[in-house]
Amino acid sequence: MFKLASNTEIGKYINKLIKENPKFRSNRDFGKACLEEDDIPLTESAINTKSGHISEITRGVTAVQIKDLPAFTKLLDVSCEDILSAGKSRTANENHVTNYQIAVSHDEKLWQSIKKDSEHFLNPDEYDKTIIDYALEFKNYDFLKYLMNNEYIWFVSKDPKNDSCIGFGAGTSVRRRPLGSSKILESRLTEDDSLRRKMMVLAIEKGDIKLLDELKARVIPLMYFKLHETEFNKLSMYYDEDLIEAASRAGEKVLDYFSEVITITPTLEKAPFQCMYPFLGEMIEKLIEHNNPYADTILRRCIAHNKNTFEQVNELKCREYGEGKNAYSMFRLHFYQGSHVIEAYDMKQNDFIVTNLIRIDTDLDSELIKELNSYYDKILDMAREEGNYVF
Repeated sequence: MFKLASNTEIGKYINKLIKENPKFRSNRDFGKACLEEDDIPLTESAINTKSGHISEITRGVTAVQIKDLPAFTKLLDVSCEDILSAGKSRTANENHVTNYQIAVSHDEKLWQSIKKDSEHFLNPDEYDKTIIDYALEFKNYDFLKYLMNNEYIWFVSKDPKNDSCIGFGAGTSVRRRPLGSSKILESRLTEDDSLRRKMMVLAIEKGDIKLLDELKARVIPLMYFKLHETEFNKLSMYYDEDLIEAASRAGEKVLDYFSEVITITPTLEKAPFQCMYPFLGEMIEKLIEHNNPYADTILRRCIAHNKNTFEQVNELKCREYGEGKNAYSMFRLHFYQGSHVIEAYDMKQNDFIVTNLIRIDTDLDSELIKELNSYYDKILDMAREEGNYVF
């Protein structure tokens, strides 16, 4: 439902649309186009009459007639509702495919329209939503896979040089014409990692391990860079409740994927390191909440990781150089509690360990959880000793 605008308001709106359209230099040009749409011969008399009628409409002297609307809506690329409300109530018509219509469609022929109309694809609509926003909101998995498979968009760049602390070089191959507004979609893909995480949720729901791997679902951008102490604790910023909820309700294949120990080779560092999904503890808590029996399997994997990390750190700590009273240690340990990341060093031999630990904070009386947390606490206690640091 919309409010009918006055003749003056409608006239001003139509005049604005005509002037903004490069196809029409004047009311006369627009009148000729209307006659052609109505299959009326372009006689001088017909052109003068039509252009005079349009002039009266744009000045608010005459109301738009019902017979005017078919040609007006097609040529000006608006709907009847747009015209009669003077642009205050926007809606889609047959000739103007909206971001929403494309994003929720399962018609590949309609999807192909993005090749011809980069403006629609790149720009948000009046609700500040792009095609990608709608596709993710309405979980149009096939459409999103179509865009990725055809390299219209990517959430992770093929070139690691495009990675940043914000994201993995997401972008789009669709380019606008030289003149136009800023590349809104490209900016959002590049600067907002939440779009990648929303796509991960859909991949989890579909059990699509291949796509999860392509999206680097088990890691976050900051993990690929040399981090300072304050940046390690920024990892928690990437916690996504929807993703954890989706994973906790997924099948064993997805849960196995997220609970594996993985190897990361940082962008700015040559030496790789091993870690587990940073929010695996929260995922296990959700599994327990949902009474998922697979929680114990994942817990045992986390215990093995924490135990192995403790043994490696303890081996570095026990190294001594020199003999007797002159013996000394070159062990250093940094513990970042905000993200459960540790850095352990033997400063003399330049051996180091960088990884994360898994901890579960719960009131449940679980022997597995107690064992998991015990290795975490042992390493934390080491970090509290003189010469080491807890951040």
